[in-house]
Amino acid sequence: MVKLGQSLLLLTLSLVWAAIAMGQELAANSEPVDGPASVRTEIARNTALPPAAASSGPRSPIDVEDDFLRLAGAQAHFESTNKASEKANLAVAQNRVLSVPHFNSSFAFQSRTFPYTVVGGNPKNGQTTTIPTQVIPIALFFEGYADENGNPIVLDITPILSTVMNSPSFRPAQYPTGYTQFGDAVQRAQFFHAMSPEWHTMLGTPAVLRTVNIEVPSGFATLYRMRSSGTIFAVVDEGFFISQLNTILQFEDMEITGLPLALTRNVFLAPKSEMRQCCLMGFHTSFDAGERSGLQMIQTFVWASWIGSGIFGGTVSDVTAISHEISEWFNDPFNTNIVPDWQFPTPPAGCQNNLETGDPVSASPHAGYPVTIENFTYHPQNETLLQWFQRKTPSDAIDRAYSFPDETLLTSPAQPCTPN
Repeated sequence: MVKLGQSLLLLTLSLVWAAIAMGQELAANSEPVDGPASVRTEIARNTALPPAAASSGPRSPIDVEDDFLRLAGAQAHFESTNKASEKANLAVAQNRVLSVPHFNSSFAFQSRTFPYTVVGGNPKNGQTTTIPTQVIPIALFFEGYADENGNPIVLDITPILSTVMNSPSFRPAQYPTGYTQFGDAVQRAQFFHAMSPEWHTMLGTPAVLRTVNIEVPSGFATLYRMRSSGTIFAVVDEGFFISQLNTILQFEDMEITGLPLALTRNVFLAPKSEMRQCCLMGFHTSFDAGERSGLQMIQTFVWASWIGSGIFGGTVSDVTAISHEISEWFNDPFNTNIVPDWQFPTPPAGCQNNLETGDPVSASPHAGYPVTIENFTYHPQNETLLQWFQRKTPSDAIDRAYSFPDETLLTSPAQPCTPN
């Protein structure tokens, strides 16, 4: 059972793609629920544990070298999923939605019109939109593991929340588009020649909700420890983790007009915790949340993990995944923005047809962009600008760019998807 705070809604939700689904979708209910200050999530009794669960005693994390994940062939990847009903998606198209503030526009390509929805106000109007932001800290307890002193191992974002809150996602820094938050700087880059100079889309100071504690049964995660720093990270079974989020989200008091952001620390997901299918670092989603005054309510949601220095190697570190998902949420809050098929510009090869601004450069060795705030150098992820997806030549973004802040990552628009 999960008990947590008060809830405005119980909703039918499954964030799990068919390949990773572990459980049934949860039935909708509307009764508020009271609970303690923290939540302890236990796997359902009828869920079979994998063979790896059998163990004679606590294990220690596997010691590994820096860049172990990258050298083992793991890839940083991210997901988005639209779990809203057809009725809700129609309401989005008709602009009959109560949700995060947004505006609608479209572009044409090869005689087809591609509508899109973006968080914030219309760039031409010049106002500043501040989005209420909620942070849901998550701590994971790992059954079957213990440290060198025999103590349980916990990966908890709470001790470093102040560092996260001080990051470019929430604090301003200097960019070519102004002194502002990272997400806003990217938005101003792609609408640079269409916006009023005073147009901004900002995240409000996050309200930190109660920490959620998840007990991970033995066999549902593999823990590793970096020899150089002692940092512990986990590869967690993707289906198990998302099934827990499904339950947690039913009981959270989420702001319908804001951004609920669930955060973990050094937690990566993979089907059955398999290293060769690692590492999911974040996703964003949207789902039905009822109706009010004739408007369809749609809840948006983001999960992402903090990444300890040296775990993944290269410039993928600290807030890379967090900034990736926030920027994608800015540009596709309802997961409805379809664009012409595009091919990844860097290996691994693949194609997509959605407006996921972080994905095209997520595999680049220069994915992270260094931003220093109060003597800490963060690495928010470089983003792909709208003009790349539009295949607009030349780009009408700032400096005719296709990527930002590092404008050298993408120097030409998207290429069509070609079969292997």
